[in-house]
Amino acid sequence: MMWGWMARHWDALRQRLSSGERESAAEARLGNEAREALRRNVLETLMPRCIDEEYGGFLVDFDNEWNAVGAQDKSLEHAARTTRAFALLDEAYPGGGYDRFVRHGCKFLREAMWDDEHGGFFARVDRSGRPLWEGLKHPHAVTYAAETFLLAKPHLPPGDGVEWADRALGWLEGVAWDPTYGGYWGSYRRNNERYADGATLPTPDGRDIFSLTPGFKEINTQGDAIEMLTRFEARSPDAGRAARLESLVDLVVDRLTQPGGVLPYRYLRDWRVSPDLLRTGYQFLMARHLLGAVAGKGAPAVVARACEMVDFCLASARHPAGGFCFAVTSDGRAWSANGGNCDLRQWWVQIEAVYTLHALTGEQTVEPAKRARYLEARDREWAFVRATFFDEQHGGVRELPLDPAATSPPAPLPQKMHCWKDPGHEVGAFLALAAGRAG
Repeated sequence: MMWGWMARHWDALRQRLSSGERESAAEARLGNEAREALRRNVLETLMPRCIDEEYGGFLVDFDNEWNAVGAQDKSLEHAARTTRAFALLDEAYPGGGYDRFVRHGCKFLREAMWDDEHGGFFARVDRSGRPLWEGLKHPHAVTYAAETFLLAKPHLPPGDGVEWADRALGWLEGVAWDPTYGGYWGSYRRNNERYADGATLPTPDGRDIFSLTPGFKEINTQGDAIEMLTRFEARSPDAGRAARLESLVDLVVDRLTQPGGVLPYRYLRDWRVSPDLLRTGYQFLMARHLLGAVAGKGAPAVVARACEMVDFCLASARHPAGGFCFAVTSDGRAWSANGGNCDLRQWWVQIEAVYTLHALTGEQTVEPAKRARYLEARDREWAFVRATFFDEQHGGVRELPLDPAATSPPAPLPQKMHCWKDPGHEVGAFLALAAGRAG
């Protein structure tokens, strides 16, 4: 029954979308490829099997062939981003049945991941919703939860979406915002007391969700907060949130980005850089977040900074075998310093590269010659993603590209999904590609 509905849904969707005009045959082909990728590698794999009917929320762990495996512990990141993905799908293609998944995801966020006693969302719970890691909390995925409830507003009882979005925002401002130096930071105990710098956390490796020791700030949370606040300003303008958004954009553009478009990853509390490799994926992500934050506002300095970040990746972070590597030195690829995990080409880095390059092809304040260069880079990266990450046999997006030189028998393939791998990157990028440059 599910598959019959799916076929009818996609036939109708293709008919609706095929009526629109595209800028060129190449853009039309790209849009068709993105829609097919969304159907084949996201919806047909997730929708029939992702709901946890027994305990609520979404199942998390799936092997390479989409069999449910493991303990199914649930992270706030996976729960919120999966719910957000279905909310974005419903906005793009209303009437597709995605609203049911939005309501289901929000119910688990409210009833299992929110701490009714102290406030705030748990970073991780077991399958049934019991807090893990002694109820540890971290601001990073709370930005996703706030955005999710904003997007879910049409599908929830009157007032619920606003109330829960405000709860998430209130925790971010009241607990996680640094009033002295700015920015969101910290790992927190269940009672919302921040862990001391250098403390050993109750996680498997004693570190936070980014494998950092308490006491550092990182660029990931700040970038996702920019995206969240941008979404709120577009739908529910507020002077206080607008000022917070402006302060974060200014922090990145004026203070944190170094010459040549280098954006460090890790910082001390006062935003002095702490030595670390540059993370390629966050270069692309931050560039896209900055473009979204100033869209239509005529902010040439911010757009120029986003271009610098992307230009650094194009010049210095490409992997010799295709795509972009995970991390590089601040002056570009250096084989003596890289290798191991630095050379991993994770799925999300490649997809975010496509997404950001696509956004730049439609940024009219960028000179035409540069847009043409971004267009060429986008198409090359998209071809790489399609050829090496899409599983034509089982569906889904691989976490890492297949190694054609792998020995036989091959090592066990990575899971198609786990608590740190959700469909959020794919859904956002594929929807943008399907919408065209103006989207």
